Amino acid sequence: MTKNNCCAAIAKNPLMVLFLSACPAMAATATVKGALGMGLAVLVVMVLSNLLISALRKMISREALIPVCVVVSAGFVSIVQMLMNAFLPNIYQMLGVYVAVVAVNLVVFGQSEAAANGSSVSDAIITGVYFTVMLLVMGIVRELLGNASIFGVNIAFLSNYRISLLSKAPGGFIIASILAGVISKLGLAKAECAGECMTGAAAGISECVCACDKEEEVQ
Repeated sequence: MTKNNCCAAIAKNPLMVLFLSACPAMAATATVKGALGMGLAVLVVMVLSNLLISALRKMISREALIPVCVVVSAGFVSIVQMLMNAFLPNIYQMLGVYVAVVAVNLVVFGQSEAAANGSSVSDAIITGVYFTVMLLVMGIVRELLGNASIFGVNIAFLSNYRISLLSKAPGGFIIASILAGVISKLGLAKAECAGECMTGAAAGISECVCACDKEEEVQ
């Protein structure tokens, strides 16, 4: 990974740097399966919403942008919910109401707004992947240390060292805070990568790495 890509991976991370979608992230990361299910659900909704908004953006007025983004996101979330309930019932039951919350997820909404401003579908894919990877990291740590298991498979030698708090609600905040602190301490999330090319919810979602790109070009 190049320096520029590394900068992008951190600066554009919706959860650890922009602190968006914390509610479903905390709820879904108690297990790796839940984290992966939530991450993929957000990724699919984000990409499909981006494609549709991009196709219709010339017909969407500025005044109608917000309601259109919400309706489009809610429609795709409903489709994803039905598919998960049909083909992945265990994960659907595990995530519960938090799948529906994706419809008003600021990561999804911000990417939809960015699509209306000309952002490409690749930006949606990249942002969704960054979000999913961070959920997986949290899920692995919480399930491994909190339940002494991984993907539901018990790990015998860790059973006596479980930190049960990590598998409960406070555990999500603890792990997220530690990860955010590590990123901040390492100086990976630079202030100039906060989003200077867009305004509104799209700022920091699609074009927040532009300053990093400029810095790389200068060097």
